[in-house]
Amino acid sequence: MRVAILGMGAIGQHVANVLAGRCELVRVDRTRAPLRDGEPTVDVAIVTTKTPGTAWAAEQAARILAPDGVALTIQNGLGNHETLAAAIGAERVAVGVIYVGAGWRKDGTHYVTGPGRIEAGRPSDRAAAARLEALAGLLRAGKTDVAIVDDPWPTVWRKLVLNAVLNPTSAVLDATYGELLGDPGRALLCDAIARESARVATAVGYALGDDAAVADWRALTTAMPEHRSSMHADVAARRPTEIDAINGALVREAARHGLRAPANQAMTVLVPALGG
Repeated sequence: MRVAILGMGAIGQHVANVLAGRCELVRVDRTRAPLRDGEPTVDVAIVTTKTPGTAWAAEQAARILAPDGVALTIQNGLGNHETLAAAIGAERVAVGVIYVGAGWRKDGTHYVTGPGRIEAGRPSDRAAAARLEALAGLLRAGKTDVAIVDDPWPTVWRKLVLNAVLNPTSAVLDATYGELLGDPGRALLCDAIARESARVATAVGYALGDDAAVADWRALTTAMPEHRSSMHADVAARRPTEIDAINGALVREAARHGLRAPANQAMTVLVPALGG
């Protein structure tokens, strides 16, 4: 099986490490490894780029994906599925999430908190669904926990809420996850974002209780206290962030359902003010 990874950041590197030696890998990155002219088609395209790069990733997927192939997005935020679907057809797009902490140390070496867990929705095209199942087998062989489900959107929204809490606060407060949890004032802010975001998710149709949302972020920070969010790294490097696809998306969905989301809106102002 030929598998392309579109976006060789920290998550893309982790997925490449898991799949190394188990399939033929094609690593594609906007700056370091652009898609080569005449590259043979691939069976699977895994989209791991940050959301500002989704349009680029969709263009690459349209160029390289075989007619019976599948594109899997495990990106943060909302809007990625729609962009990919417009480029290659919704029936061949699998939307999913990945739970793992990954990043780059100051010396340039890569780190990861564990093999991770992926949940992905089964695409409607039968051949694409078969490709996704085959990919899941390869990932499981690399010790990654993978679940293929009929409806991934409840999990996508739960991950969105988690991202909305931790990504911007780690960046704005220049804090590790442990520092967010350990400081009463910072923790209170995170609780407020979690509760607000859960109410938006519930209004959209993906029921998530306030207490469950609070428990989610507290459990994750307990599990990886030394980790900082990817948005923290983006702000520090003055790169574009995913704030619009995460907190901005929650603000827009809140407005669509007659709600306000002031805590999320504040994050959409503060993160760009820091240069992200």
